[in-house]
Amino acid sequence: MKMDISTFNRRVERLRKKMAENSIDAFLIPPGANFTYLSGMETESMERIVLLILDSENIAVICPSLMREQVMAETPVENIIPWNDDENPYLMIRELVKTFKNIAVEGKLQFFHLHMLNEILQRNFLFRDDILSELRMQKDEKELSAIGEAVKRSENSLKSSLEKLVPGITEIAFSRILENEFFEQGLSGVAFPTIVSFGKNAAMPHHSPGSTKLKEGDSIVIDYGGKYNGYPSDSTRTFFFRNPGNKMMDIYETVKLANEHTRCAITPNTTYAEMDRTARDIIAGKGYGKYFIHRLGHGLGLEVHEEPYLVPKNNFKAIKNSVFTIEPGVYIENLGGVRIEDTNYFDGKKCVSFNTMPRDLVIL
Repeated sequence: MKMDISTFNRRVERLRKKMAENSIDAFLIPPGANFTYLSGMETESMERIVLLILDSENIAVICPSLMREQVMAETPVENIIPWNDDENPYLMIRELVKTFKNIAVEGKLQFFHLHMLNEILQRNFLFRDDILSELRMQKDEKELSAIGEAVKRSENSLKSSLEKLVPGITEIAFSRILENEFFEQGLSGVAFPTIVSFGKNAAMPHHSPGSTKLKEGDSIVIDYGGKYNGYPSDSTRTFFFRNPGNKMMDIYETVKLANEHTRCAITPNTTYAEMDRTARDIIAGKGYGKYFIHRLGHGLGLEVHEEPYLVPKNNFKAIKNSVFTIEPGVYIENLGGVRIEDTNYFDGKKCVSFNTMPRDLVIL
């Protein structure tokens, strides 16, 4: 869906303001999340260079001729500069930026493109991805709405699939059932490869689903998310099949407490580092500290993982309309694991979860 002109203008002007504050004359942005954020168009990097070029007065997209009509149809950008395979696009870029002194290049530009630009422009580029990250952290209402809808439809997908968790089903089979349900719920696809882990495999936070079959006593960790209007969801729920034993149930209640207490403790003065510490202290206080082996969470937007990161050294206070996961977990080798993850946003006063699916311990 083509970006509306008011959103386009607002985002471009916000970036121009930041560029002026940082003495940046032009910004070169390759395909990726920042390109999509500014243009509304999703495309991928390839051997043919594509760049969005922004300065204080102009915005242009230089692209292969075969993409010209696509860029016209999918973005509000009016100045589209196509190049043919018998032309040198790097020389064309040089002409567009030759009068500028300070040029920033997004760090995700592929090296061979950057190398060619360095060879032809003969200058040092600035790398200021932090500026775009800062802009994208504060979501607008349309972004919040899309993420909320992605979470809602993803949760509905999981609810509709749970009855298929029967003895003998494999991890990979259930992951496919769940991902197929995404399309039934009107999602455009998966936000990331679904994680389904049974039993001992649940001790690996990023286990890839395989041929392991569900059996009695298994913990079941499902980390899943779909995309809606270009925005993903990211949630995790842990279930138990039949009798999991007292230790796994104690771990579950510990992780649940860490999740709930952390979300409820967030105020305008809370830093992302403090969020991580709150959850970590609760889990450590129950004796499972060494088994919480990853950060508490990450930002979410056009990318599943983006700023802000909930890590011990992120001392920024919660930013209004920042979206982030809270996903404490405990993982014990040869036993299993538990993770409870919600996608949330900070409304300026408190943490609000997009998730409505209960966090209570469920034995299937």
